[in-house]
Amino acid sequence: MNKIRKSNTKKILVAIMVLMVAGSGSAFAATSGTLTLTGTVPSILEISVNAVGNTGLDLGIDASNVKVATVVERSNKKSGYTVTLESKNAVTQNADKGVFSNDDPDVSASLDYTISYGNKQVSLSDGSAIISNVSEKTAGSGSSNEVAISYNGATDFPYEGNYSDTLTFTIAAK
Repeated sequence: MNKIRKSNTKKILVAIMVLMVAGSGSAFAATSGTLTLTGTVPSILEISVNAVGNTGLDLGIDASNVKVATVVERSNKKSGYTVTLESKNAVTQNADKGVFSNDDPDVSASLDYTISYGNKQVSLSDGSAIISNVSEKTAGSGSSNEVAISYNGATDFPYEGNYSDTLTFTIAAK
């Protein structure tokens, strides 16, 4: 029985010594430490064109500042960005205004229209124009701009038929 007690006592003493040595490690620990955090922000350069209900237009009337879309520009580019507007038909005709063209290939008819972007009149050159030239990032929600058009359908009295044009908005980093 004594041998068992001595064996248990030795085991207990060894366990206590192990705990003391393990606990004394904190006495040698540093008094401060550092942690370096890193992260990335992805490059954002995007544009969204949201048509409003006025894309099926009555071209037989005179109309002024008809809202047709809202364009949202969004960018976090350090050097900024540009947005270019292009009228498909105006490019074909090297025009300085938007052009509705009659969809009937046997009818050579068109109706000119003007465009405003963000309440500023757009002047096309050979069918396109830089409509935003920005040297900084946008807000996180982007920069919203209304697109409106004006035309003189009653005054110009175009031929009957369906007319169309396609506007393309392109955002590019500087």
